Amino acid sequence: QWHVKPRNLWHSGKKTKINYLAPLRTSLALIILVFNWHNYFALFKLTVDRGTHLRFNSPEASLRKNGNISTSRIPVRILPNQSFSACLLIMDDNHRIPEWLAYHYYALPLRHVVIAIDPASHQNPPQIPSRWHQLMNITIWQDKDYVPMNVVLTRQPKDPPDQKREKYTQRQGFLHYECSKYFKSLNKTWTTYHDIDEYLTISEDFFSPDNPRFASEEELVKATSPIPNRTAFMSEPGFVLRLLQKYMSEPNTTSPTHDDLSETCLHAPRAKYSAVESPRELTQKGVPFYINADRLDTLRYRYRTTRRKLDRNGLAKGVIDLSRIQMQKIGAWSLVHRPLPYYCTKRTVVWNYGHIPLGIQHYLGSLESFSYRSDGNTKRKGWYQQAFITDGGPDDEIRPWIQGFCDSVGPTLALELLKGAGILPKKVDDYNSAINSTFGL
Repeated sequence: QWHVKPRNLWHSGKKTKINYLAPLRTSLALIILVFNWHNYFALFKLTVDRGTHLRFNSPEASLRKNGNISTSRIPVRILPNQSFSACLLIMDDNHRIPEWLAYHYYALPLRHVVIAIDPASHQNPPQIPSRWHQLMNITIWQDKDYVPMNVVLTRQPKDPPDQKREKYTQRQGFLHYECSKYFKSLNKTWTTYHDIDEYLTISEDFFSPDNPRFASEEELVKATSPIPNRTAFMSEPGFVLRLLQKYMSEPNTTSPTHDDLSETCLHAPRAKYSAVESPRELTQKGVPFYINADRLDTLRYRYRTTRRKLDRNGLAKGVIDLSRIQMQKIGAWSLVHRPLPYYCTKRTVVWNYGHIPLGIQHYLGSLESFSYRSDGNTKRKGWYQQAFITDGGPDDEIRPWIQGFCDSVGPTLALELLKGAGILPKKVDDYNSAINSTFGL
């Protein structure tokens, strides 16, 4: 510190010390206050709106104290040792990873994921922020980890479109096969196999009075009684697993819904969302003020291309309880929509959206995001064919997740985990520096 020896003055016969640094310190404090008023205002609003997160035992307090956080500090209200695993194949999708991980960490709850990198990707393998590795087990696989040595699946520019598609589906099949064996050896239970642009959630259509699956209101009430309030149910972590537990524990085993969700391999029907956007006041509705909804597909896109009343977007995707399968029956091959053909039947793969309480929301995304993949420019026609369809109208079916996620981990950690979401660097190799950018407002 700098100390200035004050001069001694005589006043009324008494010796007085004058500190000439005091006015300087006061002026400096006022300057800091003027230039940082918005930060203090945000902190005040955060304290009012999310006061419970600023206690000493909150994730924020833990981060301030030692820069680390333990998963035990995050209140996930599920039974011990019960969680989801996932097998995921990506190609130039690094900008989608933060949202996908954050959503499924909260909703499923996802605690172990294998991410396989398609060699056709132009991006480097993603540098997952260290915070995620403290919250879940993330394993990165290359071709050598799941593709047989004598099989060549690398797509070449000269390959015709059908051959490129065939190689891609074969790659997914090998991944599902090896990943299933891997998780089975680790004694995992529920495992998902859906893509990076798909989100497993609770289907609003199932609970709708217009659901044609139910012939009467009495049937609808009976089928939906385990989940009387879907929005409130989604405000708590692990709502997908809790839904399965509720329906599978139903005393009335004659319920069709109970039977459907009791399958070893159940299929989650899909609904697709177009690239039509809504006004910001609608996309930001129900979203914490420090979260930018325009960076998250699940909040940004509300218009469904899939029509209501039991329509679907292609075939359903498999969700398998690996604890109920036999290793020798996994088989030597797998399909995209039937990861384990012995257990995943053709009957359930054609379920329409709303047939069961679970569904998958499939997001087309922006043209920039769609074209960002190494093969995106050749598929632009497909994007334009789907981008402006609004047959299913708008909905906010999946929206409750973001408030629940932020409430469960706190604002500071939520922003940390969502870094890099929706960022499309000018150069594909710039992503790993882009994750250091500020996510919020």
